Amino acid sequence: MYRIAKAGLTLSVLLLGRAACAAPAPDVNAIVKAVMEDQYGKQYDARHDCWTYTHTTEQGDDLTYCMQPGKPELVDTAKGKQLFAYAANAYDIHDDNRYSYGQTDPGLMGAFQVSVDAKGEWTFVAMDNAMEFGTNGYCGCNKAGLVKLSNQGDYGWLFVSGGAWQGRVVADYSLVMPRRGGFVDVSRIPQTKSNEQDVTYELKVAERPGAGLFPLVVTKTRAKAKVEEITVDFDPGTYAYQLPGAK
Repeated sequence: MYRIAKAGLTLSVLLLGRAACAAPAPDVNAIVKAVMEDQYGKQYDARHDCWTYTHTTEQGDDLTYCMQPGKPELVDTAKGKQLFAYAANAYDIHDDNRYSYGQTDPGLMGAFQVSVDAKGEWTFVAMDNAMEFGTNGYCGCNKAGLVKLSNQGDYGWLFVSGGAWQGRVVADYSLVMPRRGGFVDVSRIPQTKSNEQDVTYELKVAERPGAGLFPLVVTKTRAKAKVEEITVDFDPGTYAYQLPGAK
């Protein structure tokens, strides 16, 4: 009886020792905060819980944005743990004129991919702190969801951005993924076109075995009735997903 108890105790000690030696989980929140400070400076606006950042738009206007981190995602890949984190500007601040926007002013997205080692140390893999989307200071990227794009560890954020002009809604899908140390939007697929207000395109990623980026399945509906379903493969030439026949 003594030997059995002793053996059990020894096994328990060994198991506890192994658990104690396991690598601690990385502090994701601390990494996100460090990324935000690295990219937007130590201009934290405690009142609005954001980082104040001035950006010169593609139109040449200097606008101030209130950048807030979205939900980070830690994924395991063949190259180790990768943390995907994004930031979106707050669009609903009404008590500070710095964060007011006109109809043609875009919203702003920051996209970051960092590699996290066993000690919790991180390094940038890809980054872009100022990607323009949408209108009226609203990028739509605050609703971005991270999606798996290949079996080789490719991921991207999927969301919709757009605006309304003269009573017509125009909205497009964006699929933001890393490329050459930065980020690019690889989607050229609309959700709603200006000249087809009763038509909606619904998009989802179709996972499949093998190499390369997954195709997208796009369902076209008119007046909420299904018209057709289209499989859209990624085009390496244009580096984008695009509906057949679209220019």
